Amino acid sequence: MHYLDSVALARLRNIRLSLRRHLAEGHLTGRHRSLRQGFSQEFAQHRSYVPGDELKRMDWKVYARKDRFFIKEYQEEKSLKTYLLIDASGSMGYRGTGLESKWDCACRLAMAMAYLVLGQGDAAGLVTFDTQARDFIAPRQRFSHLNLLDESLARARPGGETDLGRVLRELVVSLPRQSLIVLVSDLLGSAPSILQTVRAFRVRKHRVIVLQVLDPRERDLDIEGPVVLESLEDAGSLRCELSLLREAYQEAFTRQQRLYAASFSRSAIQYDAFYTDLPWDKQLARFLAMHEVFG
Repeated sequence: MHYLDSVALARLRNIRLSLRRHLAEGHLTGRHRSLRQGFSQEFAQHRSYVPGDELKRMDWKVYARKDRFFIKEYQEEKSLKTYLLIDASGSMGYRGTGLESKWDCACRLAMAMAYLVLGQGDAAGLVTFDTQARDFIAPRQRFSHLNLLDESLARARPGGETDLGRVLRELVVSLPRQSLIVLVSDLLGSAPSILQTVRAFRVRKHRVIVLQVLDPRERDLDIEGPVVLESLEDAGSLRCELSLLREAYQEAFTRQQRLYAASFSRSAIQYDAFYTDLPWDKQLARFLAMHEVFG
């Protein structure tokens, strides 16, 4: 595989993802308790007997104590469906001082999350998008599904414009409720619009992880002299003297990052920024260790 090669798999050996307390809805057998009652071995509650109930579900011990008939109900075990939403807009193709482009880093993080999710016995799927959804691969539980996800990302190339808020608004109504959403993006765009839309996933009972991928040059703006900045998403360009803009830019960048961190935290959304000059696996291990993911 391109992004999940033997080296990447070795790096994932000691990384764990725990989603045990996530309540899931779905149609596949898995490790997570459904909001519906069923026939698993985990007891949920008693209810009064009604004609037509199976006698084998009768709790005779309760009958002996209360002289009334009660039926045992159990939590139905379901698989958690995970959707990896990968930003494939032009800005994700940027590579400044990092070890690799933002796109390659995002793809490695997405494949790592898919591997960890499947390792939990759950289902992982993929959506790439720019101005609209590009590729959609439905969640599956088997490890062989990783090949299909990896091949799709290896074929894809970042390019074109995006309106992240609008695209996410379209996706939020199309994905099944009670899923795990992993958004991998640089989050460049209107922060209020992005935050409002990501919070909409929580309203629909999704659990959300946001992995923001950035190049360190986007944080530091460490370029000297007069330069021409060219857009990766359209034909626009800007001639400027960066030394005159650097301080104001860094202050604005810091404010936006703090806004993301505080807003996601208030909405119980797990978030962190991943920089391309640091090993992706060490950053992911730190993220999962710091955040008790849905625990």
